[in-house]
Amino acid sequence: MKITMIILSLFSLVSLGACAFKENKASELETLASNYGGIYIFDKKIREEILENERKIKEYNQWINNISASDEELRANIKKYDVEKKFPQVLSNGCKYYRNDYNYDVDDPDYDFNFDDKPEFAYYEDQFKAYMGEETYKKLRPYLIMSSYYTCKGKKYPVTFYTMIDYKVKSYGLFGDEGRGFSFSSISRKSAGGGSFHYFTNNKFIKSDEKYTGQSY
Repeated sequence: MKITMIILSLFSLVSLGACAFKENKASELETLASNYGGIYIFDKKIREEILENERKIKEYNQWINNISASDEELRANIKKYDVEKKFPQVLSNGCKYYRNDYNYDVDDPDYDFNFDDKPEFAYYEDQFKAYMGEETYKKLRPYLIMSSYYTCKGKKYPVTFYTMIDYKVKSYGLFGDEGRGFSFSSISRKSAGGGSFHYFTNNKFIKSDEKYTGQSY
């Protein structure tokens, strides 16, 4: 009888195969992503400058990579011109910009996207709260990443933030192999869909109809 039950259980698990079950908060996160996911742009003009300079850097690097390995003289001449010198990360306002992903640190809740001065960051945090409400901001903050900023006279000015919202999915079936061993369940992570452009205009965020395709800066 026991053997029969085991066989039936195995059959049921295998037949479930592709069945997956989201964690309880998955629906809440998908709603959050749909309403408030995407990219937050504090300064559209500065962002466009950064995008243009990064485009030039990318094209220049591709050009270098495509040069024939046999063209030693050309390669030697190119090496004289450092990419950072040719395309410095300096904006029209004379300030240097940076592209780094700074996110929320669950082990250090006071870590504010690498801001040394907490009151300095408070202004930007207040803009998020005014846009979506304090409770929603608390839910979104662990998935919020500062992706570009510039510095002037020792102060940091965020340009873009973006969201990376995901959750766990538990799948039931027969997983593994003889080497790793078998299991009747597997946990994976899934990215929540949705997302929009949120532009900071006239001292408030406005959601744009512009199509969002996963831009991070």
